[in-house]
Amino acid sequence: MKLVDLKTAIRVIIFFSASFGVIVSPAQHVIIPPYIQPGDVSTLTKEEKVVIWQTDGVSGTYTVEAFLDSDPTSKPVVGKVTSVKLDLNDKTSYIYRATLEGLKFDETYSYKVRLGERPISAGSFATRTKTDKTSFAVFGDCGIGSPHQAKIAYRVHQQKPQFALITGDMVYSFGREAEYRARFFPYYLAPVASPSRGAPLMNSIPFYMLLGNHDIYSSNLDKHPDGLAYFYYNDLPLNAPIPASTVKAEGSSALVNTFARNTSPRYPKMANFSFDYGNVHITCLDANYYVNPLDPTLIEWLINDVKSSKADWKIVAFHHPPFNSSPTHYDYQLMRVLAPVCEELGIDVVFSGHVHNYQRSVPLKFAPQKNRSNNYNILESGRVNGKFTLDNNFDGITNTKPNGIIYIVSGAGGAALYDHQISGNPEKWKKGPPDNWAPYTSKLISDIHSFTMVETDGKKLTVKQIDIEGNTIDSILITK
Repeated sequence: MKLVDLKTAIRVIIFFSASFGVIVSPAQHVIIPPYIQPGDVSTLTKEEKVVIWQTDGVSGTYTVEAFLDSDPTSKPVVGKVTSVKLDLNDKTSYIYRATLEGLKFDETYSYKVRLGERPISAGSFATRTKTDKTSFAVFGDCGIGSPHQAKIAYRVHQQKPQFALITGDMVYSFGREAEYRARFFPYYLAPVASPSRGAPLMNSIPFYMLLGNHDIYSSNLDKHPDGLAYFYYNDLPLNAPIPASTVKAEGSSALVNTFARNTSPRYPKMANFSFDYGNVHITCLDANYYVNPLDPTLIEWLINDVKSSKADWKIVAFHHPPFNSSPTHYDYQLMRVLAPVCEELGIDVVFSGHVHNYQRSVPLKFAPQKNRSNNYNILESGRVNGKFTLDNNFDGITNTKPNGIIYIVSGAGGAALYDHQISGNPEKWKKGPPDNWAPYTSKLISDIHSFTMVETDGKKLTVKQIDIEGNTIDSILITK
């Protein structure tokens, strides 16, 4: 066997062993093998990555090093390793983090994780680009532990995205630590890519994840001591303020205090964030039932955040779609009140999940109705009425300059699909009075699981929807 093949085989064996909890030192198991997260960097002024992994209750002394592939003679970047001890569900475990700071943009690094002198994992990642070309995947409503989830992970891996944007509901049904371990990581940290098992995505590309409703259903720690695991397993930019209404851990003071200590500084600040990647700026917002989308502090940050970005493309993402033509979840329209702000800021695309299918709107503008107090009128049902302005001339082929925002629901990432019977049938997309629904949906595919690929090339942005068989089922080009 050639030397390079032998090294690759050893790397795969090491990673495979770690993935399945093989003992790497006496009485110690790796529960979740090392994976990559973006870390607390948002603008393109500095770059870092965070390597995260989880072991059983036997602590160890780890080192993490990253090596610049383009210059093998350069000194390795040594990660600062920290850990927290979790006592959940009568089991003890450790979550480790290694922060790799001072990385160079537009480079590839190989990294190694060692327990003492023993290697437990090796992989590689690319740092963020400063060029005007990006490629990323978007999907949500995924962590159910289904064969469809594995196929989506496999198809995403084939597209070789630079990162993934997850539109919420990472795991079902409550966002617990035990659910992540069983229904999330095995699919995106599979040792070998295959349609039946998933793919080794997270050990090489970061996942930017948004809070969905299922991710916060475990906020009562008395009932779910391993709840709100989103804050254990993510390491994302912390550049947004904490609004007055945000996700709150509940339960006994001992459990809440321990949770807050083990997730600091991420909880609850990480519920909203933004980041630049190449020529794209993405703002991610919490859209759950407790939020006030027009919280003054949050709106001020949103406006300043987007206006200060020089990116060619501006994207907003949150879990609950404001414009949805499925019967399921139709009435939750709270985020419609953000439409005027997004229009003023020149947002190009809004991504959501929550509805388990794929939907793409025509470019649209929306003016929410106001009540006698001159506030936006949110009905008891959750609906928000208003005036629609639709750009029906845009087709994404010959007319590629939209007049309005394109809203995309990408919630077909693995969980059971909603409303099969309306797929591709515009007659069944019609809803209620014209001040609440207009024919704003251009494409709706609800009979097959799929994910979104976004690619930018300067002033061109391409959106493709790819199904579990690898077929492109929708495609548009947007230009400026």
